[in-house]
Amino acid sequence: MLPIPSNQEERILEQIKARLNFDPCIESHRLRSTSHEEPDRIRNPKVVVERLTGKDMEREQQCWEDTNLNLLRERGVHTGLTAYIQEIEQHLIPIILSK
Repeated sequence: MLPIPSNQEERILEQIKARLNFDPCIESHRLRSTSHEEPDRIRNPKVVVERLTGKDMEREQQCWEDTNLNLLRERGVHTGLTAYIQEIEQHLIPIILSK
């Protein structure tokens, strides 16, 4: 799941969308490469996140923490994120709350 871009990241996102012919924030499941070499580099989700956040770990963390959970569920259907969130809600949260 890719971050929701801030204003300064919009220009970079537009460049990435033009190269990919899709929005990686909406269709992150289409980013399937693990290569750091061209031409597949732009389809590597880690590379896209690094470009959008400027390799700033605090910005990346902000994306994890501040993105609405419903948006993550909606966009994470094809990446496995939705299923992961459901597993956490069904199994881990009850354990934590019982302590």
